[in-house]
Amino acid sequence: MTDSDPQHAELPELVTQLLAAEQPAATADKAQQREAIIAALNGAVLLEFATIPPYLTALWTIKDERHPLANSLRNILQEEMLHLALVCNMLVSIGGEPQISSAAPTYPGKLPLGVHPELIVPLGRFSKRMLDVFIEIERPKDVPPDQAILQEEGEQDQDGEEFTIGQLYGEILASFRALDPEFSQDRQVTGPLAWIPILSLEDVEKAIEIIERQGEGSTGQPEERRGYLAHYWRFAEMHRLQRMEKGADGKWAFGTAIAFDFNADVWPVGDVPEGGYQLDPASEPEARHLLHQFNIHYSKLLDYLQATWSGPAGQAMILMALEEMFELEKFAKPLMRIARPDGQNYSPDFRYLLPSER
Repeated sequence: MTDSDPQHAELPELVTQLLAAEQPAATADKAQQREAIIAALNGAVLLEFATIPPYLTALWTIKDERHPLANSLRNILQEEMLHLALVCNMLVSIGGEPQISSAAPTYPGKLPLGVHPELIVPLGRFSKRMLDVFIEIERPKDVPPDQAILQEEGEQDQDGEEFTIGQLYGEILASFRALDPEFSQDRQVTGPLAWIPILSLEDVEKAIEIIERQGEGSTGQPEERRGYLAHYWRFAEMHRLQRMEKGADGKWAFGTAIAFDFNADVWPVGDVPEGGYQLDPASEPEARHLLHQFNIHYSKLLDYLQATWSGPAGQAMILMALEEMFELEKFAKPLMRIARPDGQNYSPDFRYLLPSER
């Protein structure tokens, strides 16, 4: 993909297109409206996927995979996959096709579509610094009153002029309502990865409401459903090492401490360098082997995700994609035990390999 592709457009430009697409069909060409929404949804696909490698990397660096923080982060990842699937279903429902394997993100790098444009997303270990990044990714457009708790500790650098993920979805929903398109179930998937097919405007509203409520664009209370906090607040809990608790007065505040040591309980993984690793096969054979095998399976994962919404065998392809996702951990965790020359440990660099490079 090139910078001129629609899914890589800067968000202000894309929002302008979407605002035009929100005009009634009588005053705007429906084909152009549809193309604007397809471009925005393709960008949203990349945006959803871009969160998965940094969240996965942080999860794998936690030594005790059964620790409550690891469980919370694992749940966030499952919901991010749900968001990805819902957006892909929205996209194909109006005749689009997601671009996943051909537009894989690189790290460190910026989020797609100019969302939080000053934010650089690295791949690194679970730490307060990394959680600062995650909190900013999930930051709502309309800051809940409780955010003052975060600001007191300097965890947020609010700009107010930035576009957020929630704003993007708000424009997408408004454009869907204006277009009022016909929906097709062809190439949509259902099941544990995607809760609902998109067959009506009500389904679009439901899908976007799920995405926003769970974390991206959430403007309500910290609890997105009984017993489950939205992503933004879960990351805040991790950063503070305190549970968010609802008092008798109905207000939320940080309370019970969470036992965790960001040094002793995390593998000393260093950030992935720009451009990924270039390892010497003679001096670093084990790390090079594990890294290459990881990237082979990661590339297959992207190919299967692409095929899921691009052809008739989507349900079968999604099962193969899930198998590849489980394979990644087999190579990532041993890699994270190997020291780099600088004394920190390696981690996957999530590079997409062409078939000829595998």
